Amino acid sequence: MGFYFFPRGGSAQVVRYLCRALERRGCHPLLFTGSLGSTTATTNAARFFADIACQPLDYTEALSDWRAGGDPMAATVPMHASYEDKPDVADRSFFQLDDDAFERQVLCWTDHFADAHTAAPDAVHLHHLTPMHAAARALWPDVPLITHLHGTELKMLAGASVSAASEQPGPWMEHWVARMRRWAADSDHIVVVSDHDAQLARRLLPLDAVPVTVAANGVDTDTFGPRHPGRAERMDQWSHLLVADPHGWRPGGLEGSVRYQPGDLRSFLDTEGRPVPVVLYSGRFLRFKRLQRLIEAHQAMRRSTAARSVLAIAGGFPGEWEDEHPYDTVRRIGAEDVFFLGWREHDELARILNCSDLFAAPAVDEPFGLTYLEAMASGVPPLATTTGGPCSFINTEPGRPTGWLVAPDDAVALAAALTEAVSSPADRLERGRRAARYVRTHHSWAQTADAVAALYRRS
Repeated sequence: MGFYFFPRGGSAQVVRYLCRALERRGCHPLLFTGSLGSTTATTNAARFFADIACQPLDYTEALSDWRAGGDPMAATVPMHASYEDKPDVADRSFFQLDDDAFERQVLCWTDHFADAHTAAPDAVHLHHLTPMHAAARALWPDVPLITHLHGTELKMLAGASVSAASEQPGPWMEHWVARMRRWAADSDHIVVVSDHDAQLARRLLPLDAVPVTVAANGVDTDTFGPRHPGRAERMDQWSHLLVADPHGWRPGGLEGSVRYQPGDLRSFLDTEGRPVPVVLYSGRFLRFKRLQRLIEAHQAMRRSTAARSVLAIAGGFPGEWEDEHPYDTVRRIGAEDVFFLGWREHDELARILNCSDLFAAPAVDEPFGLTYLEAMASGVPPLATTTGGPCSFINTEPGRPTGWLVAPDDAVALAAALTEAVSSPADRLERGRRAARYVRTHHSWAQTADAVAALYRRS
């Protein structure tokens, strides 16, 4: 199994849970993956995939070269590239990498595969479309190859034609688009995470001769479950996350550069000392997530109604963001009661959800949306848009809603849905109960692993 990036974001969680579930089904994945930092870093593969047979490729030297003013793509182990074009980061967009940089990527992964795996594997399962494909095919041209798309590569491909027509694209865009389409067409099977992505993949990639399987991501229901801590426990949790152990960061600042004082926590209580609803966002600070729009809608709700709530923002990988940084959005509009939690471990996210009342992420064309499902499993109803993967699992049964869905990029509808959710505790609770039941019935990792293991057996 191959995962080109160092551990961060939803697809890394998918790889970790899928490997564990496959092992319980008699499949024995050997994971080749990127890694970053020391063994104490959350981005270190040996730490993140601690219970999985793992062969990390360390990007730390490439990152150090970049910080010293060098080219991270020319390091002995070149930095991985990115599907997003973000400023001032080491992992430049694929579309910015020339043919020599591509060849260095392929050679590095070919050597890494060969050094650690002398015999041909029974199958190759690669996550995302990356130079790993060229390396695996060079070594094992006759071994069945399964490509697992997580949506980010599809977003980049979908945006490629728009970029070519409306703005200056990356100079090597056409080369990379051709490669990714070739890798997909050369796969023996494609796995996607939603019906939405299946349709998008068939439109963007030449898949006429390649079978496509939808295998929705699962949820760790042992970690994410409905728990309802009391007021004191909730306040202790927010005090720890915001005052004692702050991880929020501002543009140009380090993790922890956004800090809070004990008095700031008064925002979490009403005038009679009762907890006010907490609206939680969790995810990276990417353009399609529309976090800035959420901040604006939350503030519009506060100004136009008597509804009170706190907006807690978890995530945002330190040092990277697209468009306006959400911290700058808060300052620009004077948004009140918005708190930045920073990037958090998965078990911390479970505790954060248990202290929250609504999960809100108005992303447009979210490829799947594992975090929405984790919120639902925790009994926290989600607020999403009528686009992308969340449509396949939110409000699927008429008359029995599990959350709220609004039109994409509709600021008025988003503020109205926030107002309704914040003002309706009984409705929130009932939708959350239905959501938790739905996830346990339809989104177990066992089901996902069974589908993938069946592909292995047929390959």
